[in-house]
Formats: sequence, structure tokens, C-alpha cells
Amino acid sequence: MDQAPLVTANKKDRIRVVDDAEWDAHITRLGITDTYSCAAYHRASALLEPEGTRPVLLAFSSEAGEVALPLLLRPLPDGVGWDATSAYGYGGPVWQGTPDLAAFDAALHGWAQEQRVVSTFLRLNPLLHNGRFVPPTAELVDVSATVAWDLSPGRDLQQGLHSAQRASLRKAARAGITITVTSRPSDLGHFQELYAVTMQRQKASDFFFFPNTYWQALVTDDQLLAPLLVEARLAGRVISALLCFASDPSLHAHLSASDDAARAVGASAACYVTAAEWGQTHGLTCFHLGGGLGGSSTSPLYAFKQRFDPHSSPRQFQVAKLVHDLDRYRQLAGTDSTDGFFPPWRRP
Repeated sequence: MDQAPLVTANKKDRIRVVDDAEWDAHITRLGITDTYSCAAYHRASALLEPEGTRPVLLAFSSEAGEVALPLLLRPLPDGVGWDATSAYGYGGPVWQGTPDLAAFDAALHGWAQEQRVVSTFLRLNPLLHNGRFVPPTAELVDVSATVAWDLSPGRDLQQGLHSAQRASLRKAARAGITITVTSRPSDLGHFQELYAVTMQRQKASDFFFFPNTYWQALVTDDQLLAPLLVEARLAGRVISALLCFASDPSLHAHLSASDDAARAVGASAACYVTAAEWGQTHGLTCFHLGGGLGGSSTSPLYAFKQRFDPHSSPRQFQVAKLVHDLDRYRQLAGTDSTDGFFPPWRRP
């Protein structure tokens, strides 16, 4: 696919493309070390998108503050131009100070039009509350709630569990479940296999059958990408597992997997509790469990997560939608509307 190379916008726009080698240093300088903002995670997530997808970090500065916006640029289906999206999971802007958001808005639209970026879709980070820093012309949508488990020092995590989760832990103990925790695992092959079985059982869409390259990309020596693998074994066989990311001050639940035997013996709950205890021991203060199936806060999966810390306040998950080139958007989408799945041409 023949696409023009990315270029840095001119100085008067006050927005630039950060060199890949400087990506992590830039967001760290802004006070952010979150996994979902780092370069290595975006390189991995690009492997889940159409061939030719490119990670890019945009940097904007004004007198009172700065904004950085990590994105994936995806080639459009007809090969002419791009659409931009957050990496799989949670993303959106990171910032320092009180940046001029109107100027950021104008600079982003100018850069996008120069680069033939038709639209931008942002999945915002409930822990960062970064919906406050999206461009003012964005359509900001409240999607659902997510669960954040309070891991504050000295808090008795098991005492705070819902009775259903305490019952699951007792089942796991009676069944003889053993739990192992591996920080920065060197291989995710066994987890990949169990995850594929889980997705087949749930009749998941093709997107969720991640390629081998994705799993390999998560296993690096990168400073800001720190996987944590929690596995539950029954008679020596892994029946449930949880893949997390540790990024001070939070632990993020990324993916979970289990076989048919796991639910009957409380193995999944035991993995989550063990991960939380590991996080608390290592000085992390929040375990972000995410939301329910399809983003729903009324699904059984959301209820399962909420029962680990039933008295915690839910976090608001938002998305933001921007159209930079309305004529081109209309050509691709067949409509001016941004309602529903966005952008429409990426609908599964």
C-alpha cells in the first residue's frame, strides 16, 4: 500500500510527531508511565490492526501546558489516507499543566488534514480522567462503567470481597488449586492457547484471535511494558490465567482465560485475588479490572469484577470521536452521522 510518509507539522502549528526513540521519555516527562500510553504497547497493538498500521505520538505545547496524544494510524480501505484510533484497551491524551485546548484542537485538525487522516477515535482511560483534555470539537460519549479495586496499603483485600468471591476462594482451596505469579514472563505460549480456547467458547469475533506476533511483542525488556502472568493450576494443569500489566501506581487486568473446569472450582476469582495481593505488596494502589462484556456495566462479567471491591466507586469509560475531513468521511461512511460504531467502515 503506497502511503505518503508522515511528516512533522510546521512550528506555527505547535504540534509535532515525536521520534519513536523519544516516545517514552516524552510521556514520562509529562508524569505518565501508564502501559496504555507507552511505545512498546502501541507497537504491539498495531499488529492487531490492518497491515501498514503505524504508531505515532503527537506532541502539542502551549504557554501553560502540554498534551501528548498516542495513536495508531490505519490505512484506509481504499489505500488513500488514514483513520486514527487508540490502541486496544484504554488510551487518549496525556498532559502536563493547563494546555490551550482550543489551540490543540486547531493544531490536531490541521495536522490531520495535512496527513490525510479522515477521523480519530479515542478510547479514554478511566484512571486518568483524560476526557477533560480531548479537543473541544470532539464528540465525547459516556459508554459505561469500569471497576477499579482499591489496593491501598494496609487494606485487607480478602475481607472486602463480596461473599460470592469469598466462596470462590474457599472452593479453590478445597480443590487444591495452586497459583503462580510470573513478572515479565519470557513466553506467553500457554496463555495464548488457553485464551484461544476461551474465545472459541465465547464465540468471539475474529479480532480477538490475536496473531502470534502480538503475544511475542508483549514479551520484551521494555521498561514501561511489564506483563504479569497469574496462573491457576489443578493437578499440575493450567485451567485459568490472567494477564495483567503493572505500571506504577496501577495494575491493569488485560486478558483472562479459562477452561471449562475453572468456574466450578473458583480458579478465576483466585487469579484475580492473587494478582491484587501481588500489586498491593509491590506498592501499587489500584487494580483496574475494566468493564463488562462489550463494555456493558450490566453484564455478568461486570458483576463478577465489581464483587472484588463492591464498595468502590465505578470509573467512567468514555470515547471521543473526531471527523477531520467531512467530505472524505461521507464518501467512506455513506453518511455524515457519527452515531454508533465509529468509524463505520471499521465495523466487524
